[in-house]
Amino acid sequence: MELLAAAQSMLILLIILFFGIGPSPALAHPIDAQLLVDMWNVKHKLASTGLFLEQESNHTMPFWKEWAIVSAKRRTIVGLHHLEFAWSLRFGYPILTCFELGPFPAPAARCLWQSDGEEEWQRLYKEWLKQWADGGSYKMTELFRVNGSKESDALDARSELWLAEADEFGMMLMAEANGIGVEF
Repeated sequence: MELLAAAQSMLILLIILFFGIGPSPALAHPIDAQLLVDMWNVKHKLASTGLFLEQESNHTMPFWKEWAIVSAKRRTIVGLHHLEFAWSLRFGYPILTCFELGPFPAPAARCLWQSDGEEEWQRLYKEWLKQWADGGSYKMTELFRVNGSKESDALDARSELWLAEADEFGMMLMAEANGIGVEF
């Protein structure tokens, strides 16, 4: 838990340092590149603490607290990847394709994150399991394949279902994957 809290704090601080709160960033480039390297070490350490639950693989209900912790770790790692992506775009470096995130479940439904307690979460999670019974949860690799750069592109049913329940973090990732027009 301490590592997760530290990584989340680091994410917030790096956003402030890299992009500043005023007309210019608080940290000069290329000094920030070393911070990205250091961030990779923290990200790797956090990932080594476990990012998947067996219940998720079996499409059964995990324990609420375990789900929340693992989901928060995944969101933090995806957020750190997003920060590196934005930094790379800003300074003209090749962008990451994030293929290693492909097996991750896409960010969980807004209703699951906003539930008021364990009982409500369990009820909502049961409904969510039924909704995603065919094919399991939506994965990051599916999100990365969505590309609306052409008018003929249409969302598949799974992508539409995921978007209907996505929160702001999920929408940001969708906009990022869709906005750059890169085929993953």
